[in-house]
Amino acid sequence: MALGAWFLNSKKDKKKECVSTNKMYFYIGDSKFCRFKSFNSSFYLAEDSSLLYDGLQGDYSVLLGGNWRFELIVDSETGLCTHMQSFLKKIEVTVANLVLPDSLFKDLYFVGESPLDSGGGCHYYPFDDKAFWDEKKKILCYGDPCSEGEAVEFTPKTIAVIKNGQLKSVFLILDCIDGDLQFC
Repeated sequence: MALGAWFLNSKKDKKKECVSTNKMYFYIGDSKFCRFKSFNSSFYLAEDSSLLYDGLQGDYSVLLGGNWRFELIVDSETGLCTHMQSFLKKIEVTVANLVLPDSLFKDLYFVGESPLDSGGGCHYYPFDDKAFWDEKKKILCYGDPCSEGEAVEFTPKTIAVIKNGQLKSVFLILDCIDGDLQFC
């Protein structure tokens, strides 16, 4: 079997393994094919307090917890999660001593209730709509920082925790941003 055909078949098998309560789910690709292993991408802060990412771009938005401030960007054609972005101004954060979960570089995919349309988006509600900030380590976490599951670094400096096809938390490592981040 050709390598490309094997990869597509393994993606279909991964989709079948996921359990979802709302017809939207995430599945993890094989680390052998991770597209981001060699990328040198990072976050940067725009003048309006937007937290942006300079890596591979997507064209579909998944708003986590129904909150427009926590946006996961996805490639509509493949479902590949490309990066996170956020609007930090007036975001409510809980100061915490965060510990990054052990993770591997792997692709992360999103499957929506309907086909992903370029320029479209959806709200992903089975997500704990909270943010935690560790100022010393410069780590921002959306969701439950103590959640269990498989942790994957799906793009540099971004770790997602997935359990049974559900996104539980996302850790953003913001050590590349100079100065203090202001959330108010």
